[in-house]
Amino acid sequence: MAASDILNDPEAAREWIIAERGKRGWSTTKLADVARNIARREGSSIGLTQQSVSGFEQPGRDGKNKRVPQWLPYVKMAFEEGEAPSSQDVHRRDELAYVRQVDIRYAMGDGAALDEYPDVTLVPFNLGFINQLTRAPLERLFLATGHGDSMEPTLLKNDLILIDTTETSLRMGDQIWALEYAGAGYIKRLRRVRRDGEDRILILSDNERVPSEEAHPEDVHIVGKVVWIGRQM
Repeated sequence: MAASDILNDPEAAREWIIAERGKRGWSTTKLADVARNIARREGSSIGLTQQSVSGFEQPGRDGKNKRVPQWLPYVKMAFEEGEAPSSQDVHRRDELAYVRQVDIRYAMGDGAALDEYPDVTLVPFNLGFINQLTRAPLERLFLATGHGDSMEPTLLKNDLILIDTTETSLRMGDQIWALEYAGAGYIKRLRRVRRDGEDRILILSDNERVPSEEAHPEDVHIVGKVVWIGRQM
């Protein structure tokens, strides 16, 4: 079974976990323990228990699972590495880190609703590269895709955007943020200003043809800071 099928197809992942556990004679508790130890080694505090594994192995009412769990990469690593002897020094593996991509389609123009965050896939990154961008746990990062032209030329349609959800405070102005405003999602620059003795937030576009907006801080929900932009050439 191809790795892409395992990481992108919930049903393929469920069947693969059951088969791999059977080959090794591992219980769901054993798998959860080994994978959780690897997750801690990799700097993740993601929750992974026996109930997590056994629950995923049981399909939903329609006989299918809806999404690939965020802990699946650590299960994959557990099967690849096996159980480390208790006396063995385990070194952090500076190879792949899997970041979930979600189908939010943050608008860089008219906005997009943020009611749901359906997972699209898990995208592999070099772990060392991720650590150069942010020290946030992997489960606090996600990738989204923007559309529209209001942030051109900084961001183009279909650019891949890495968002760090541990960063939500406007300590420095004019950085690029993922935010929710008036029920829609945006990728914009934000700047805090004072108007008539009150704090306000300017929502700025890099496209000079798009006017800025001014909002009360309580009306702007910052989802996270954009820490990396990827572009297809």
